[in-house]
Formats: sequence, structure tokens, C-alpha cells
Amino acid sequence: MTSIGSWRRMKRSPTDAEVSARLQQKKPCAERATSRGTVFAATDTYLEVCDGLYREKGWGVLAFFTAGIGALCLTAMTAWMATHVPAAIRQKGQTGLVHWTFGLFTLVGIGVFILPLRSLLKDCFNYTRKPIRFNRVDRKIYAFRHNGPGGVVSVPWDDAFLYVERQPKAGLTSTAARMIHCLVLDEQGQVSDSFRIGKRVVLAYSEEGELGRRVMSELYEDFEYYRRFMEDGPGSVPPVAEYLSTKVSFRNSLKLQFDGMSDMFRSGNLFLLFVGIIAAIPTFLLAVAYHVAQLTCHEPVWPDDIERACMPSPEQTEGVAS
Repeated sequence: MTSIGSWRRMKRSPTDAEVSARLQQKKPCAERATSRGTVFAATDTYLEVCDGLYREKGWGVLAFFTAGIGALCLTAMTAWMATHVPAAIRQKGQTGLVHWTFGLFTLVGIGVFILPLRSLLKDCFNYTRKPIRFNRVDRKIYAFRHNGPGGVVSVPWDDAFLYVERQPKAGLTSTAARMIHCLVLDEQGQVSDSFRIGKRVVLAYSEEGELGRRVMSELYEDFEYYRRFMEDGPGSVPPVAEYLSTKVSFRNSLKLQFDGMSDMFRSGNLFLLFVGIIAAIPTFLLAVAYHVAQLTCHEPVWPDDIERACMPSPEQTEGVAS
């Protein structure tokens, strides 16, 4: 394993849950291999795909402009009350009590404000995307972290600890996310880094039910596409069904956030149509927030040595996002 820059460093052994959910590079995990909405570019040498949190950008912007602005207003109000004590209270000799009480509320407000501010900074002034490359020639996975020296984590394909990350149910909808997670192990078998890859699916039901199996099949088929590409080459997989665009535009933000909702509108089911109409409003707001975040971000630039390693030969063809 070669680590050239990392943002998540840890020293621990893989857990029992991670070991039991591990995916094998030499063993198929799905009958079909399909890729839709996770690949930025594809050549005979490499696949460039999104990280598992690519579609989550925008939530930090929404959190800041709702909870963050509310907390900021609360902080300003309590700070003003702490420093502008009414004359009646000063006459009663309770100035100190007011200072301490509203000073405490001001500190609490600052603490609450910091949380959405951190979420905002994760979304904004960062990178438009943090791509991951599967290079079948040198058999390595490259995970982008930041531009410049030390900005990429690399791990040999055969040594990568890949598993299905199963997050617990959370939120008002009580749904659970599933993603492919890669653990980077050092010579002692300890986890030194990690990153999420490709498709992220959300379950509202058990994986054992029909709907749960259908959703999980999307995740497995997406990873199977990467696995076959690395093991058997580009001739073993069908063309990418739909590329992700690298262009920053409001149209692409809308397309990304509304992906899949067209099926609800065309289903002919009145209930699904009603749900789709209701969901369209927050989805549109998230698309706006996503676009705002993208406008503040930088484009990722791969180091020259990795670009050389991923360079296709003249006779190879290349597919890219439109």
C-alpha cells in the first residue's frame, strides 16, 4: 500500500461486521454488471468514478441557511441582551446575573452555530468532486483528496479491503444508507485510511425483502462493473449506461438530484405521483444548494505521475461525460 496524502487516518483492526461484509476481488457479487450514474470517464486503462458521498453535497448549505442562520440570530440577540441591560434591572443590582445568564446563552448559540458552519465548509470552498480511479494496467485504486503534493491515496487492487458499509436507520424517514467502503491496510493489517466508492443506495425496508433485494442489487451490480473491469478488462463489461457530467451547471445539478424521480411520474400510480410532487419541492431546494456549493469549489487535478500511469495507448478509445 502506498499512501500519498490522506484525510482519514486510523489505527485499528477491521471489525467483525466489516469482515463479514467483505467483497472478494476474484469472486462475482452479482450476475450482471451495470454502471449508471457513477462513472465520470472510462478508457481501456481506467475507470474514473465518484466517491460514495458525491451526491450528498448541498446538505451543508441547507443546514447553514436554516439552522445556522437561526443560531446566528439567536447568538446576536442574546449577546445584545447581555451587553444592553435595562435601567430597571441595573437599579435592582441584577446586572451581573443578566450578564452571566445571557452570556451563557450566547456561548450556547455560538456552539450551535459552529455545527452547521462546519457542514457548510465541507460542502463549499472544497472540490467539485473527489474522484476515484480504477487502473487495470498497474492494478491500483487511486482516491483523490486534494490538489498538489500528497493529495492522493493509492492502494493495490488485490490488497484493497472492500466491503458493504451498512449504516443504521436514521432521520425522520428512518432509512439506512449502503455504500461500498474501501479500507487501506498497512503491513500489520491495521486500517490506516478509508474512502467510499461509487453508488450510494438508501433502504427503507429490510435487505431480505423484495424491495430491499432490488435496491441492494443496484449496489452490487455497480461494484461488479468495477470488479470485472479490473479483473477481465473493458471487453468484459457493457458500455457505461450513463456518465456523470463534470461540468458545473444548474441543469446538471437538477439532473443529479432528480435522478430516478421521472420513473415515479411515469408510473401511472396516483400515490407515487403524489409523493413525487411533494418531494419535488425539497429536491429542487437541494439542487439549488448543490449548485451553490459547486460554484465555490475547485476542480480536482490529478498529479502528473498518476496521469501518466493512466494514459491510454493511441489505439485505445475513451469515453467521457457529456
